[in-house]
Amino acid sequence: MRRLLIVAALSLVVAHQAYAHAIPLHAEPPNGAVLLTAPRDVTVTFDSTVRVGPRNAAIRNDGTNVLDGAARIAPGNRLVIPLHAGLTDGDYTVRWSIVSDDGHEQEGVIAFGLGRTAAQPTPALTTHGFVTWQRVLMRTLFLLGVLGAVGAAFFSLAVLGGDLPRRQAHLLFACFLLAFAGADALIHVTSASGTRFERFMIVAAVAAGIGAAASALAPLEPRLRFLVWAAAATLFVCPTLAGHALDHDQPAVIAPAADLLHLGGAAVWLGGVASLALARTGSVRRFSTYALPAVGVVALGGAARALTELSSLSQIWTTSYGRALLVKTAVFAVLLTLVWLARRRLLLVQLALLAVLAVAVGTLTDLRPGRAGVTAVRTTPSNVPPPAPAPPPGAYVDAAQAGKLAVGFAWLDGKAMVTLVGPDGAAVKDVPVKMTSSGRAYRLTVAGMPLRFVVPAKLRSGAALLHRATRMYDALRSVSIVEALSSGPGNHQTSVFHERAPDRIAYRIESSTQAGVAGSESVVIGSRRWDRKPGGTWKQSPQGEIRVPRTYWGSKARNAYIVGPGELTFYDPQVRAWYHLHLATSGLPAELTMVGAAHFMAHHYAVGSPSISPPPAR
Repeated sequence: MRRLLIVAALSLVVAHQAYAHAIPLHAEPPNGAVLLTAPRDVTVTFDSTVRVGPRNAAIRNDGTNVLDGAARIAPGNRLVIPLHAGLTDGDYTVRWSIVSDDGHEQEGVIAFGLGRTAAQPTPALTTHGFVTWQRVLMRTLFLLGVLGAVGAAFFSLAVLGGDLPRRQAHLLFACFLLAFAGADALIHVTSASGTRFERFMIVAAVAAGIGAAASALAPLEPRLRFLVWAAAATLFVCPTLAGHALDHDQPAVIAPAADLLHLGGAAVWLGGVASLALARTGSVRRFSTYALPAVGVVALGGAARALTELSSLSQIWTTSYGRALLVKTAVFAVLLTLVWLARRRLLLVQLALLAVLAVAVGTLTDLRPGRAGVTAVRTTPSNVPPPAPAPPPGAYVDAAQAGKLAVGFAWLDGKAMVTLVGPDGAAVKDVPVKMTSSGRAYRLTVAGMPLRFVVPAKLRSGAALLHRATRMYDALRSVSIVEALSSGPGNHQTSVFHERAPDRIAYRIESSTQAGVAGSESVVIGSRRWDRKPGGTWKQSPQGEIRVPRTYWGSKARNAYIVGPGELTFYDPQVRAWYHLHLATSGLPAELTMVGAAHFMAHHYAVGSPSISPPPAR
């Protein structure tokens, strides 16, 4: 018996059915993007079939709902989340929620800015995980039921010679009941309607129900044992057909075959030990005939599955999946020690530890395998890429545009540094940069585009001038701004803004490369706003709190230097953008250029603005 329990424990250490997660490949707009025109929807493309999840949402970051109806699935495994028409300037967050074909619920968030938003937006919605103790319990019940029912059925066929005595029938009834309870709970809790997982969990629940009924009646009608065996055989294939083995990225034959071998070997051992220890049927000697082959089957199937679930040794301690595997191994070590010391004694304690191993297996089936985790980290649109490094404090800074890239220039102690920033705000390192210098003049070629930066012969701090200009601008009662804005080549927009303190804005888009945008107008007064498309009618909607006028840089702006009369350059680490500011003789800002990730802007300022009133009803 000691040897049997040791082998049973060994089988459960590697006996787990992996359930896959759909991997998000692409999002449009991408997370962290700043857009010139409002999108009508957000789409997320996945690597496999998905269904709409229960928690899709879209808000303006002040909490206003902008979800325009239910999300839907489009061809190409794309989740489409519709947004209200005519979104206005600001930051927005979309939470996507899907159910993969094997029943796993997944979520992610995408934040994007619209219009004059300069900084990379941050998400205002959160996600939650789905690995809960309730789900682990459900999967554990299902797994214990399947292994016990299949193993006990095999025991009655192979060890008992086809007999089904009363105690063995009772054991089978209990195992089928566990499988039914687990499958039924998983069907109702996972929002997996229409998925492969749901279909085969229904099959498993039906098979378990039939098997339980047949097992209960088999002592009265021996011919029902054939129905018991058929129900067990049906139950045996359900975890494989519902799970990861049939995913598109798995070997078409090897993956399901390895799963079936793995599950079968584990079932033979768990069901056999339960039959010997609980039902007290059969003999150890006869059952030991199947011991060595079952160990080989479990080892072969486990090795094949491990090759597809973990792509590196480090994932054992760097992923939740790997850490759960370590916990399961630790429990196995305790069980192995107990089996060795107790021999035939403490069988119930040893079986309880086998159940604990099954709990660890239930946890593993709800976690993303290490291989999928690595892929998801690389591709999920919910992960904002790390921002490009800021220039060092004290450095002279300047910037320019090179195609879709922002080119940041920094000079400190005679050393020039160049930073390329992509549209997503991340540093770009695969674009060639050539730089030559003559004194303090630097000529750059970035992706074939020539640029020139000149460091003043004597660096003079512009911090005081910048502070004064900021204070004067923020104290204005009204201002008008002509803005030229671009996110990259071929995408330009010119707008005129009128701002009146403390909370009134009116603007009109005068020209745009985007069709149907020129002529759009908006008015904001306090908590209300009105928007009108070209030739359309005004539509009112709520508006978050605003305060105007306010400078387009923040209080943390630094690296300010005077480069000419009334001319400053500086960098804002909060906005992550470079600025070139021209001041009027009064000290007020007159012209501004800003260079940031997918945000190339020029402003011309004039003190004063027309009155701003609510637009007419028609």
